[in-house]
Amino acid sequence: MEETTVDAHTRKLAGWVIVAIGAVIVLVGALADQIGLGEDEGGGFGGRQVAAVIVGLVVAAIGLGLALWQPGSREPTTAAQSEP
Repeated sequence: MEETTVDAHTRKLAGWVIVAIGAVIVLVGALADQIGLGEDEGGGFGGRQVAAVIVGLVVAAIGLGLALWQPGSREPTTAAQSEP
């Protein structure tokens, strides 16, 4: 099997696209009543809106982590090294 590697630029771009998708989900969830997608049960913030906002925030956080993650930037720990 061949390993596929993704260069840093592509990974960052994909991360920012995922952040944008998460932000759109958050906005649609938060503004569902105003744009006509919400339930007409008194104009309050419904359970589906809360779920959409939470899912959008999680998606955005994953995208942000992907965009800002730098593989190989970790320093080796000194605890594993033994002194002679």
